[in-house]
Amino acid sequence: MNGRDLILVMIVVVAWGSNFTAMKLALEELPPFLFVGLRFLILLPLLVVLPRPPIPWWKIIAVGALINMGQFAFLFAAMRADATAGLASLLLQSQAPMTILLSALVLGERVRGVQLLGIGLAVAGLAIFGLGAGGNLTRLGLGLILCGALCWAGGNMVLKGLPGVAMLPLFIWASLVPPIPMAALSLAVETPDPIGTIAALSLQGWASVIYVALISTVLGYSLWGALLARHKAADVTPFALLIPVVGIATSAAILGERLTAIEILGALVIMAGLALSVLGPRLQRTGSETRP
Repeated sequence: MNGRDLILVMIVVVAWGSNFTAMKLALEELPPFLFVGLRFLILLPLLVVLPRPPIPWWKIIAVGALINMGQFAFLFAAMRADATAGLASLLLQSQAPMTILLSALVLGERVRGVQLLGIGLAVAGLAIFGLGAGGNLTRLGLGLILCGALCWAGGNMVLKGLPGVAMLPLFIWASLVPPIPMAALSLAVETPDPIGTIAALSLQGWASVIYVALISTVLGYSLWGALLARHKAADVTPFALLIPVVGIATSAAILGERLTAIEILGALVIMAGLALSVLGPRLQRTGSETRP
């Protein structure tokens, strides 16, 4: 990967990592389900310039329901009161080992021993968070984030069957799914006046929503898709391990969030598990190729 593409991949990492702080700021003014609906509603004008991916409608709807709606409905509900932005950015990455396990169960893909070790470490890290749940993360928040990660992993099963499909148009068309269900759910359980809640947003609130929608989705997926088109997935996807690092650092700098000692331990164990799950097979292959 040349210097220009390294800069591009780091832009994506910073955009996706800092995205969690923007989410937390928006959730100070918006209830979770209404935020999900608004986030994707403001992307719909892009349908005019992005052609629909040449795939069946049910796959677009599945991506919209699982990744765009399910993932963020659970995540925002957790972040509203039960999880800090930094921890959310880390714990949501449990989608990686979940995807590996689902791929084995659903698609029959082989799980290597080093990946099982990584999954075991990630589970141990999650157990540390569960046992030490307190001010920065409640057990409810942990459970909600894991539900969001499972939705993401389920969506990844759909994406695995779509090789060569451009990610940005797919996610923009999948944005058709969340607005109406989320608005209805918000009206039922969050606020009797969703339009008034949106109208009362401050400048900071609107900036946060727009950042989450445009920087995370449009900029992030545009650059990520371009990088995957030019390089092997194995050379690009490991950089996603830096997202929680940026997420924790950004939330500490902007929101003043601080991890407790037990949370630092859990975070390190989870990061080790994620690294083994994602990088382990590649390191094993490299090691076997270099042996005489």
